[in-house]
Amino acid sequence: MMQRNAPMLDHLVVNAMFEMDAAAACFAALGFTLTPLGYHSLGSVNHLMMLGDHYLELVGLPVGATTLRREILESRLGIDGLVFKSDDAQATYERLIGTDVDCGAPQLFSRPVEIDGGEQIARFRTTRLTPGELPGVRVYFCEHLTPQWVFGPAVPPHANGAHALTELVVVSGDPAGDARHYARIAGHTGADVHGGASTGAQTHAEAESDIARSNSVCIGLEGFDLKFVDARAYQARYGELMCNSGGRDSYFGAFVVAVDDLAAALDRAHALAAADEDCLVQMLADGLDTSDGTRDPSFAVLLRRFNTLIEFTGVVEHVHA
Repeated sequence: MMQRNAPMLDHLVVNAMFEMDAAAACFAALGFTLTPLGYHSLGSVNHLMMLGDHYLELVGLPVGATTLRREILESRLGIDGLVFKSDDAQATYERLIGTDVDCGAPQLFSRPVEIDGGEQIARFRTTRLTPGELPGVRVYFCEHLTPQWVFGPAVPPHANGAHALTELVVVSGDPAGDARHYARIAGHTGADVHGGASTGAQTHAEAESDIARSNSVCIGLEGFDLKFVDARAYQARYGELMCNSGGRDSYFGAFVVAVDDLAAALDRAHALAAADEDCLVQMLADGLDTSDGTRDPSFAVLLRRFNTLIEFTGVVEHVHA
């Protein structure tokens, strides 16, 4: 099967470890519609939040189980997984090995799903980078062998109006170096890799110089951006609502969700914050500047208990802080 011409996001993963029920309750309170709890053959459990051709996955470990998915057990709490689409996991493996990217052979696993009152088996084949290739995070490629059982079933819309994941913020000690490494892993051509100040009208040499000196580098994928920032730029964007790095030089610091009704999403976030002291909400000053029409208003929610930072963005007439 032919590989895609451009890298595409399949899903992002938030690791809840052994607190799946509590994490699911938080995401539901924020207005996300979660699929029923699923059980992987590898020994993990999950809920999905479907967003068209991609999704947000909440993954965890069942309490009291005799078989636990070691990959999840040894990962960090919070945003820890970036998953690209693959049409052929074996071909992806061969491409990665051919470019000296350390990864494991494709792995097959499954989980049962209930469809129209009956049980079907959703099957996947994944090619995963070895932990040392990108320390502190998990990056892999997913081939859906039965996409009709994941993307096919009708799911009620999200109460917060969420319709897309638009960006993953990667905090890095070397934004330019990490951006190049991720681009090579993703199979990106480099046509849309640029520094934060890039206008798109630069020569190749100018773009390379801009990237090298920038504390913010962006990789534009198909409908989704990877934004690499240093610690100073991360703090400038989110203030005190930052994830705990856990001593990592590079980690996933936040993801951005586009919603249809930002005011309604903000109301839900404030309600959760009022009931849960580990939930913090903050309007983002940069996001409120929409006079030139280039940036939508946005706010950030830190789920401190799960070390997860979410930025919500959308167009509204009035947003109350």
